Amino acid sequence: MRLFLCLIICIQAFSVSSKEVDVNTILVKADAIRNPSDSFFMEVRLENKGESDESLFEVFTKGKDKTLIKTIMPTMNRGRNLLMLEENMWVYIPNLKRAVRVSLAQKLTGQAANGDISRMRWANDYEPKLIGQDNESWNLFLTAKKKGLTYDKIRIWVKKNSFQPIKAEYLTVNEKVLKTAQFYEYKQIAGGIRPTKILIESALNKEETSLIEIKKMEVKDFPETNFQKDNLQ
Repeated sequence: MRLFLCLIICIQAFSVSSKEVDVNTILVKADAIRNPSDSFFMEVRLENKGESDESLFEVFTKGKDKTLIKTIMPTMNRGRNLLMLEENMWVYIPNLKRAVRVSLAQKLTGQAANGDISRMRWANDYEPKLIGQDNESWNLFLTAKKKGLTYDKIRIWVKKNSFQPIKAEYLTVNEKVLKTAQFYEYKQIAGGIRPTKILIESALNKEETSLIEIKKMEVKDFPETNFQKDNLQ
């Protein structure tokens, strides 16, 4: 009888603590850790395991749904710029001298998708649900609210004391794990303590990894003309 009562108390305690947690607040605060403001600039280095070449991008973000990505390295890809407007994305092909439609989920390089550096916010795009927690972190399950996002579903772990993202699992619509991501090397950058490295690992082959390193981040505003398809070249 005592054991039964203890179980009931534990279940009720977990239920109360779950209700007290506002999952939308957790998601918004986790976003604020990775994104310093509505408009900002990043210099991003991307390195794939086993490859000698690295990629370098300049990323210009305005609001929640406008991002311009300029390819700096490798030099043979210079001018191959990408533009995201809401869930739509185009890449400019210098040889063709025109922009071609691509998706956020399409591979940028290695294990990194276009959306991994162009659309870094989770709030508003995903419906969060608390699926677990311990003394250190919350575990949230995110379901896409709209079509065309980088991932259909995501599981994320967020630190309780700081709202810092720890790791994520990127899932298919059937909840099969595609890739995992670890957020680490937190540093003072762009007015806050933010992760400067994200390691993305294939779920099928753990040897296939890509490291996204944020070399520079600054809060900046940009003119609307920067985010027009006709100005991609």
